[in-house]
Amino acid sequence: MDRKNFNTIFLSIAAAILFFFSLYHIAEIWGFIYSFITALQPLWMGIVFAYLLCPVAAFFERKFARIKSIARFARALSVLVTSLAVLAAFVLLCTMLIPQLVTNVAELAVNFPTMLEKWISQLQAYLATDSDLATALNAFIDPAKNMITSWVKNNFLDTVYSLANSIMSIGSAVINVIVAFIITIYLLFDYERYISQCRKLFHAVSKNERFNLAVHETIEQANKTFGGFITGKLIDSLIVGVICFIFMMILGMPYALLISVIIGVTNIIPMFGPFIGAIPSAFLLLLVSPQKCLIFIIFIIILQQIDGNVIGPRILGNSTGLSALYVTIAILIFGKLFGFLGMIIGVPLFATIYYMVKRLAEYSLKQRGLPTRTSAYRTKNEDLIFAEIREEIAEEEKSDTAES
Repeated sequence: MDRKNFNTIFLSIAAAILFFFSLYHIAEIWGFIYSFITALQPLWMGIVFAYLLCPVAAFFERKFARIKSIARFARALSVLVTSLAVLAAFVLLCTMLIPQLVTNVAELAVNFPTMLEKWISQLQAYLATDSDLATALNAFIDPAKNMITSWVKNNFLDTVYSLANSIMSIGSAVINVIVAFIITIYLLFDYERYISQCRKLFHAVSKNERFNLAVHETIEQANKTFGGFITGKLIDSLIVGVICFIFMMILGMPYALLISVIIGVTNIIPMFGPFIGAIPSAFLLLLVSPQKCLIFIIFIIILQQIDGNVIGPRILGNSTGLSALYVTIAILIFGKLFGFLGMIIGVPLFATIYYMVKRLAEYSLKQRGLPTRTSAYRTKNEDLIFAEIREEIAEEEKSDTAES
């Protein structure tokens, strides 16, 4: 047995042993991977922050570079101004939002039992006039009451314990955010070098230049899709939240800031976001005033139409290139896998995957001499396409027969 065959057999046996070892210890391996990823959470957050702030820092850097006296310090000044702007915006946001949000939530917690009791009394008074309806509703109310009672007895303490753990983890989250912000500053100072190092390592591992070119084009497309979508969606959601707050303040609606924050945050989710935010908001207003709840629902419908047809297209454009069906599929899949975050990043991520599949399909069609335009594969052209394929197969068979 020569050395080459021996190495092949040895590596095959080692790979098989490693595979079965991994199967038997999959829980421990996954726990180690999860701990490793969790430990690097500030790094991932810092990369995301740097990615979002890089256009802002580049804008300030171009402005400072035009001033000859400070051109040498353009990068440092741009990072400093960007960091101070982010800190100032964060402090201002906390100063404006947190006290009012705490007030709204506390007021809701205090008034909720009274509002609920009022609604129950009104419902009972209405049901007293309609015995058939009362009988039908009681058939649903009694099981619901039993279910709530059972949940309070069996799961309430677990919920309180989980909430306490979440509160205790706020300190750790604050530390992670501070470390992530420091990492963001490091990345903004010298992001070209880190990107160049990643490219250098990639070219050192991959020797197929055509594959390397395809990867670079895909990364550029992903950067364009993610950057345009995430930045545009944040601006769009901020505008929608501000409009909602102004409208509710003018009409004197309760919980204006709390509901506006809910509407603005959930508006980041494409398509389903407005409904996700409007349902609990409308319920809060319904407990206070059915008339104001109805006005709010009408306003949200009008606002989302304006956002979907005027504000959103002007800010986002067609940044993803996906149809409504693909957007829905992306939200369902990635929302199921990654929750709320998946609903946000699912659309640009699916758009990137769609771009890759499209490029591979078009390359395969070109290799076979078939058209790459989607319109060429509509039903009216289907017979023509397959007729051409049958003619090519028949010609190949004739040539093989002549050679034999």
